[in-house]
Amino acid sequence: MNLGPGAVLAGRYEILERIADGGTSTVYRARRASDDAVVALKILRDQYARDREFVERFTREARAAETLAHPHVVQVLESGRDGDVYFIAMEYVEGVDLKEHLRRMGRLEPADAERITQAVCEALDYAHGQGIVHRDVKPQNILLAADGTVKVADFGIARALSAVTITQTGTVLGSVQYLSPEQARGAGVGRTSDIYALGVVLYEMLTGRLPFEGDSPIAIALKHLHDAPPSPRAVEPSVPRRLEGIVLKAMAKRSDDRYRSARDMASDLAGTTDQWTEVLSDDDSTTRMFQVPGAASGSLRRRRIARLAAAGGLAVAIGLWTGWQVVSAYLNVPEVEMPRLVGRTMPQASEIVRQAGLVLDVSERAYSPTIAPDVILSQDQPPGKRVKQGRRIGVVVSLGPQLVAVPDVAQRTLQEAQLALDSARLRLGRLQEGYDDIVKAGSVLRQDPPAGSQVSIDSAVTLTISRGPAQVEMPSLIGRPLAEARKLLDERGLIITHVRTVASSEVEPGVVMEQTPAPTTKFRPGQTPITITVSARPGEESAPPSAPVITAEPQPVETPRGEPTPRATSRPSPPAPRGEPGTPAAQPTSRPTAPPGAVRRTRVQVVVPEGPANQEVRIVVIDESGVRTIYKAPHAPGDRVDQSVRTQGYTIIQVYIDNRLAQEVRP
Repeated sequence: MNLGPGAVLAGRYEILERIADGGTSTVYRARRASDDAVVALKILRDQYARDREFVERFTREARAAETLAHPHVVQVLESGRDGDVYFIAMEYVEGVDLKEHLRRMGRLEPADAERITQAVCEALDYAHGQGIVHRDVKPQNILLAADGTVKVADFGIARALSAVTITQTGTVLGSVQYLSPEQARGAGVGRTSDIYALGVVLYEMLTGRLPFEGDSPIAIALKHLHDAPPSPRAVEPSVPRRLEGIVLKAMAKRSDDRYRSARDMASDLAGTTDQWTEVLSDDDSTTRMFQVPGAASGSLRRRRIARLAAAGGLAVAIGLWTGWQVVSAYLNVPEVEMPRLVGRTMPQASEIVRQAGLVLDVSERAYSPTIAPDVILSQDQPPGKRVKQGRRIGVVVSLGPQLVAVPDVAQRTLQEAQLALDSARLRLGRLQEGYDDIVKAGSVLRQDPPAGSQVSIDSAVTLTISRGPAQVEMPSLIGRPLAEARKLLDERGLIITHVRTVASSEVEPGVVMEQTPAPTTKFRPGQTPITITVSARPGEESAPPSAPVITAEPQPVETPRGEPTPRATSRPSPPAPRGEPGTPAAQPTSRPTAPPGAVRRTRVQVVVPEGPANQEVRIVVIDESGVRTIYKAPHAPGDRVDQSVRTQGYTIIQVYIDNRLAQEVRP
């Protein structure tokens, strides 16, 4: 497939331009056909797309990354394929990556380096909490948006690369300059591996150079294994002692000596803890875990160099001999067929692996909403593959579902409840309605599960929304301006059904002169139409009102054989009969209702108020189907908009005029 500008991938992504090339993929800027949004498309290179094992792992890990939603994480929108082209669609970030920024700046001021690192720590802490280890933290995967926002890309994708061996790629897994010692050894990779790589990134931001460089990837990997990083303050004296300590703790050779979590590292960066002091001695930049040698006299330095050269030569000779012995022994080890471990409990898997002459290695433990604890989720070698006896087989073990506490959303508005559930990583479930004498209409009356319950992440929470008292008393509206009358009704969960106008030379325009039902009448909301009569100057009955006139009238619920709901139009309705703007002359005697979850139809009418020549009228619906705009068009003062709105279940209808909320209706 030709992937140049103008090509369309999967029938929905139009490629605009190529923006980056990596070792495993090419990144394009593209436009999504459904909404014209600009996205970033990461497309696998051909040699990886032909590797079935890699593609399966790539697809699985990309789908896992789709679940991440965090302000400092580049959102993965979807992954898929078009023929033999495998792709990931991601949020497009307008800006540059940190590597390019460092090329331009050389190094960063400590405050800027600290801010960027804290943002990455937040992203890593969130992903680690979801059971996802990045495995390839490097400046190229840290994006700096034009507004200063920091975002981390490629979560979960590097894990797929572990299926590709060194002989296939010619390099060590991950970007070798940021490789943790355990990655260089080929051992299991965990959260502290990401922390080590972030320490290297912070070192580079502060000093403008990498801690380890060499002639080949293997040479650099060996330095990560054995060498102490040069003191950041020796390279750049302006580096604060505190930041040097943070770098050195993050880059400790032993994972147990590093920060235990990205949150701990962020806490040191914020200055709320001082774990970094563990790695620094009293004499400033020497470290207890690295022991970087100090300066020596010229003659002593020469003697040391001579001894090091001799030792180096001996080490090379021993290394070559040892390497040959290892290779010879490896080639003579018998092979066995890799068993299937996925779905087995740890005791079962341990016995199977032992009988096969292999070694079980738990490389990671991850939460799973569907798999019980202590069950194998994945294995790094596919079943049926021939492997050497004695090989360590890495597996990911389930921790079971991750549980969170349900927040208390009682008496909050629906929007507030939605935000609270999102923050708790839960989702809004079914919406029901109920009457209550205390809880205000539109606020949460009950929730299921109740507050404080421990549930799995992404569980649905059912909310019952109050419609206010079962019986309300009609307030006195006569003599009040229309806007004030509407506010009084809103507070009681009532909706104006019809508005009439009558000429009056004695009453100011826009004042309520008559009302139905009469004041103090008690009735159930939604069962009785509410009609008000508003004054107008003689001869100006049809003139634009000073405030928008908005009414909502429930309609009979359609049946399968009934007429379909009229489609929203972009034209204003024909003028209403004189004296009744936007309202038919006939009035129903009662209001039809629908049970919770059923289809509703509501007739919404808007009379555009006086003001600019073109005022945008927008009608937004919030119901069980989500949030959507069902009408949007410019109108002149006095225009009448008449829309029949079809909704499902609990409904909120919002009317905006020039992007200002004019009325919220709960039919």
